[in-house]
Amino acid sequence: MKNENHADKGSWLSHNRRLAITSTLVPFLLLGYLELLPLGKFVPPLLYFFATGIWVMVVTPLILGLPNGRKPIRAFCTDIRLLPITPLGRNILLGLLMAFLTLSGILLASLLTHHFVLNWSTLPPSRWVKGLTRGVWEEVIFRGILLAVTMRFFSRCKAVLLTTAIFAAVHFNFLAPTLGGAIDVVSLFFMGLLFTYLVLKTGSLLPAIVFHYVHDIFVLSVQNTPGADETKASLLLYGFLWVALVIGAVLTKFIAEHGPIRLKH
Repeated sequence: MKNENHADKGSWLSHNRRLAITSTLVPFLLLGYLELLPLGKFVPPLLYFFATGIWVMVVTPLILGLPNGRKPIRAFCTDIRLLPITPLGRNILLGLLMAFLTLSGILLASLLTHHFVLNWSTLPPSRWVKGLTRGVWEEVIFRGILLAVTMRFFSRCKAVLLTTAIFAAVHFNFLAPTLGGAIDVVSLFFMGLLFTYLVLKTGSLLPAIVFHYVHDIFVLSVQNTPGADETKASLLLYGFLWVALVIGAVLTKFIAEHGPIRLKH
């Protein structure tokens, strides 16, 4: 069922559901091979970040006309909710709060295994650089462009579920599938739902970008449990993480609807 509330006519590509989704997603995945270039620790992830930025912010709106037709960058940013970023403080703090919740849940699970080790080597400078692409451009692509594209063809609920499922699936290693990997994908699906909920409730990608970036930077540090029983560690990890995601959704709803600036729907 197409979302009839969308007023934009779009480009020929944005009217073709399969091509629009493929054109949004595949180039981003292919650009990921830039990180494998033997050019040191920092050059490949920076190349990936800037190349993806050019694809997303120049090629996609001006050449491909996604998600809703060719238009100036500012109008494109509004379409995908990259603008507005206000209220700036609220959006940044909300993203940090979500990251604090998920990381705290994982840390508590790690502590309960009695094998947690704080290892600062899990926070190398290169990780902060690599996190830029994942934190910024994954949100722009999945919660921005792809969500806007799919909402042209489906109801909001179906669009959210589809884009979140795609987000989770692209993180699965189909060449070496494992049960643990499959459960990770389920967790990523739930996290993707919270990312999307943040965007839709605030009308901005910024809280999800902050949340995604901070979570990805610190997640290895708080789930470092060498020698722990794998089954027990996994049960604790996913249990506490999923509870944290539910709490995050409740807090997002409360802050967005009852904060100092009430959002317009």
